[in-house]
Amino acid sequence: MTQTTLLTSHKGVDLHAATAVKVMQRRLEGGHALRALHRCEMHTFWGEGDGRRVPDLLEIGRFYNPNKHHYGHFETDRNGPTWLNGGAVGGGELGPIWPGEALAGDLEVDDLAQQLLGGPIPAGQVAVDIVAFALGEPGPILTGVLWRLVLDDDGRDPGRLADRLAITRSGDQGLLVNPHLHGWLTAVRRS
Repeated sequence: MTQTTLLTSHKGVDLHAATAVKVMQRRLEGGHALRALHRCEMHTFWGEGDGRRVPDLLEIGRFYNPNKHHYGHFETDRNGPTWLNGGAVGGGELGPIWPGEALAGDLEVDDLAQQLLGGPIPAGQVAVDIVAFALGEPGPILTGVLWRLVLDDDGRDPGRLADRLAITRSGDQGLLVNPHLHGWLTAVRRS
């Protein structure tokens, strides 16, 4: 079954990410290892979804605003379970092929996902991608947020540190994902 994903990121300063990175660096344990935080809105569907294709979504302001967003259209065609129902949605693994093959975008298609998420991972650092989405979302298009945490590659387990910084479990742990409301999947990406 084909999975289609539309990712959008801000052309200018993303105030959500800019504010969150400062709070995480200053207030959360391990935040000193966080070097950057990037965010994409994610809209994905499987098969025919609700009948709309990505060009249709690009015409709807809820999904994309050409004045403030860059976009990427990705597809993955695999047999077997999808990335969503193939494993745990509370910290499970986001597959290495996600978001899929870049088919179109308003940036260079080569390394499109990297461009939408702040560019290549710098030497001496590691990125952890966390895709978060509302649990029980009833619609045919699943909407969520893809966060990229860029961390110092200092020998610590980057997945564990990203989990501590992103998943809210107490007042001093996590800022981006509420585990009572959101499912999430994680992938560690190295340059």
